[in-house]
Amino acid sequence: MKKPLVAVIGRPNVGKSSLFNRVIGRRTAVVDDMPGVTRDRLYADVETGDVAFSLVDTGGLVPDANDPVIEQVRSQVSVAAAEASLIWFVADVIDGLAPDDAAIADMLRRLGRPVVLAANKADNPRLEMNAHEFHELGFETVVPVSSIHGRGIHELLDRTAERLQELPLEEENGVEQPNRPLRIAVVGRPNAGKSSIVNAALGEDRVIVDSAPGTTRDAVNAVFEWQGSLFELIDTAGIRRKARIEAKSVEQHSVLRATRSVERSDVTWLTLDVTREASHQDKTIMGFVARRGKLCILVANKWDLIEKDNDTYGEYAYRLRRAFRAFDHLPIVFTSATTGQRIETLLELSLQLYSAGSAQLSTPFLNDWLSRVVMERPPRVTNNRRPALKYITQAGVLPPTFLVFCTYPKLIQPSYARYLTNRLREEGGFEGAPIRFEFRNSRPNRGRRLSRRR
Repeated sequence: MKKPLVAVIGRPNVGKSSLFNRVIGRRTAVVDDMPGVTRDRLYADVETGDVAFSLVDTGGLVPDANDPVIEQVRSQVSVAAAEASLIWFVADVIDGLAPDDAAIADMLRRLGRPVVLAANKADNPRLEMNAHEFHELGFETVVPVSSIHGRGIHELLDRTAERLQELPLEEENGVEQPNRPLRIAVVGRPNAGKSSIVNAALGEDRVIVDSAPGTTRDAVNAVFEWQGSLFELIDTAGIRRKARIEAKSVEQHSVLRATRSVERSDVTWLTLDVTREASHQDKTIMGFVARRGKLCILVANKWDLIEKDNDTYGEYAYRLRRAFRAFDHLPIVFTSATTGQRIETLLELSLQLYSAGSAQLSTPFLNDWLSRVVMERPPRVTNNRRPALKYITQAGVLPPTFLVFCTYPKLIQPSYARYLTNRLREEGGFEGAPIRFEFRNSRPNRGRRLSRRR
């Protein structure tokens, strides 16, 4: 299941970032008394009881201001609110109900998202009483909290969990939904030809193309149909090395949007310029995509600019395999956005990858497979102990995730995990898809019993 998203929204200086930090348990968002410190969205995962969700912190919302920077913040907040399953509307009990609070409340009502109002800075029982004023805004749930002292945080999380459990579940990791396009994020370094690839797939110039790096400032979405299947292509800004990006610049905003586009995508096309060697930055982007467990295709673009003979294809494929040796399962497609060469292959392969990443295997099949591959190659002995792999079950899809219950899970070597991954990819129908194994102790209480006996 896709995690629901909870957006933290409110006017400047009401303590949104402090609340965000308190909930996630670490100081991630920048906290300052000056309004407008948080301009870009920050994301973190939260678990409370049996409910898990992603939390996004946003900048202070000033509904009617005309300042260009504030307008950028407002755009960021609007995106977060539109994506959210539920909204934490943060207000300030010391300031009381302000005109901007009422304007934000009107905006949130139009969105139709469930809202939990967090009346912040309720640092003592007297200030908690001020929270009742915010019931005037018409929201069902108002929780007095203190992000500084931690008061009311557990109640806020409990009310959030209750509201999220009431929402209809959106199946993102099962069979593809018939009315939802396959989301494809097109990412890469500046000037690799991402926008040209999008235009070639669309068959029309719907995205600005320019030879100057950085032309695409924001993620651009285009939905279209090809051979009866719906696609949503997301063209993103070129991602340069972090050291070359100015803090709080438009480019930094664009890169953050690009990384968020990867997180929301079903498939990522990592676009490479074959006239240049694969760089450290290309590998960094690939690492980010891999850590998110995303399906990915290496798109070797500008193939029309390469002089070819009988050995050219094999030589370039070998160089790319060497550059991305940690991701040797990834398919490579040599394309030309200018001529349209193999653009349809990319679309067809994306559908095949999504099908592979969505595959689910039965537990009996998996345990028969595990017994056979372990017999052929058992884990190696470490410290006079050999892990015994007992049984396996599939815990999720996109990416396919498997729980293996065994003795001494910490002694499973990375090389053995790769062995299992490669075998399952070949025999389980996961060609091209990332696979994750989690090794769990099949005797979790044994160590405790031994300790008590001593």
